[in-house]
Amino acid sequence: FKKIRIVFTACSKDLAHPSFPDRNNPQAPWFPENRTDLEPSTFVELFRNLPKYSPDEINYFCSALSLDSKVTVRLHESMNDFMEAYLESNYSPIADSDTSSLHSSCMRYEDKARNAADFYTNFAGAKILVARDESNNILGRAVVWNEVILWKSINTPIAASLLDRIYSSHAFVAELIRKQAQEAGILLRRRYNDYTHTTDFTVLNPIEGQEWAAGDNIQVSLTVKVPACRWHKKGVPYLDTFYSLHLTDGNLELRNTEGDTSIATCRSTEGRANRRKYVCPKCGKIHSFPDTAFCKNCQDMFYISTVFGKVLKGTSAEYKGKKYPSFLFKKGRPVPEFRRYLQIEKLFIS
Repeated sequence: FKKIRIVFTACSKDLAHPSFPDRNNPQAPWFPENRTDLEPSTFVELFRNLPKYSPDEINYFCSALSLDSKVTVRLHESMNDFMEAYLESNYSPIADSDTSSLHSSCMRYEDKARNAADFYTNFAGAKILVARDESNNILGRAVVWNEVILWKSINTPIAASLLDRIYSSHAFVAELIRKQAQEAGILLRRRYNDYTHTTDFTVLNPIEGQEWAAGDNIQVSLTVKVPACRWHKKGVPYLDTFYSLHLTDGNLELRNTEGDTSIATCRSTEGRANRRKYVCPKCGKIHSFPDTAFCKNCQDMFYISTVFGKVLKGTSAEYKGKKYPSFLFKKGRPVPEFRRYLQIEKLFIS
């Protein structure tokens, strides 16, 4: 057996008093000079006289009590920050349940974490809220989308921001992340912390020009235009909210709903997109023909029917060690539609 010494302490100062020197310091309750040791009997007596708390409040307390550390929650945006937040080797060894959403995340492995970091930083232009303990262990993370378009109606785009699904080792850490997101001015959060209710949200802060108040639950369609910064190397992480990739009028978008313009879903645990439709490398239009790269119009334009079947017109051109039809190039470079096609194809490679 290993003996441990437990000391109960409580903040003994009026943190809201105008004369309190550290009134605006969030760490003030933890300063030794602001705390008083409690006798075990006093601690127990306080429990006997507790007011009636809800089950959620009791669970929050039990969760917080299981972690012997102060917790900090900060917003980050670099690729390295994403990588650190996703790698399981950085996770806290302590959790308040056997099924911690953080420790069971499918993106915790090094190869998946690296691709996710590249995707979120460069392709999606997202940021990440990260909770850490005093030893710098990861306790929780949640992707933050700042450049979101909310569609209240088909012709009414509204600028918004979103706190995505939270992955945490402790239930109370998830609540700390939500609170930090609200203080940071993020407008929406996921109403349900899962991957199924992709259109259900809770308002964190009032949205300018809208009647919604903080705490209201709403159902809306959201869009993020991509690539936000530049094309990333390959693959797609598992996306909880913006899981559907659309091609609309030559522009790529991540959405929280599927539709006719959806070309892929981002719900694979293998780190790649799942194809729904195909993009023609010549004209850039969407088609549903798995046996050919080109849409029907381009097939009719660039293929000749012979006794041996259809053959492609023209000559070939080599590009990065592979040969393609020469009509996909102009002055030795891919035409814009073909360049986008090549980049889209990278999303299906893990």
